[in-house]
Amino acid sequence: MTGCKSAEYKEAETAFQTAMSKLEDQNAILDTELSKARALVDKEDKALDESLRPALESAISDAKTFRIDIPEMSDDLETLKTQTADMEEADYSSALSELNEAYDALEKSMKQYALVSCPEEAYVIKCLQGTEHVMDIDPATEENDPNGKLGKQKGYTSQVYFSLDLINQNSVSGSSVIEKGTACGGSIEVYASEEDAESRNEYLAGFDGGILSNGYHIVVGTCVIRVSDELAASKQKEMAAAIIEQLTHVE
Repeated sequence: MTGCKSAEYKEAETAFQTAMSKLEDQNAILDTELSKARALVDKEDKALDESLRPALESAISDAKTFRIDIPEMSDDLETLKTQTADMEEADYSSALSELNEAYDALEKSMKQYALVSCPEEAYVIKCLQGTEHVMDIDPATEENDPNGKLGKQKGYTSQVYFSLDLINQNSVSGSSVIEKGTACGGSIEVYASEEDAESRNEYLAGFDGGILSNGYHIVVGTCVIRVSDELAASKQKEMAAAIIEQLTHVE
């Protein structure tokens, strides 16, 4: 546009600048959230559910498609109006909501993994105390460890046995929870690494379905959670899920 600007153009120019200022603020917020999300994705911390990492990656990619760059103000009145309308229509709320939801899920999962990565014996006991149906809790020592693996290479760093009120304790031989073993309820074995826990779980799997079946067992972080074969299969899984919920509870 040459010469003096028309009153209509000046009005359109003001509207453009207002829309531009608003869009700059929205872009700044989006860019900040994108940077924060990227930093979390790139973090080396493990997540309890690693599928949440690519999910956040996807949310980042989707959010980027919403971003509108600020155009160079046109000298053409109609083009200027179109540019302003496009900026005014910018709405990142849904993209930000999905991005934040994916971020929160991964962040929580990372915190959950940290709770079950080489947890202290006291923490395991506290979690069992808060689990419904758990009665007596007894951590193994080097003197009474029935497997003789406590503190040894590739062995567990702690082993906590527990009994359940769902099982008739009189039907299980032994005078203590440790003597009765996992049959009276179950146990949580803590290992120094996830690899050691997986190795132990594979060993236990070798007895599945046989006369020496160890009941339900699952690896969570560096822990092997075991539940008595005295319970029905569905109840074993329910108890394991209840224990995992306590172990991985994040406020």
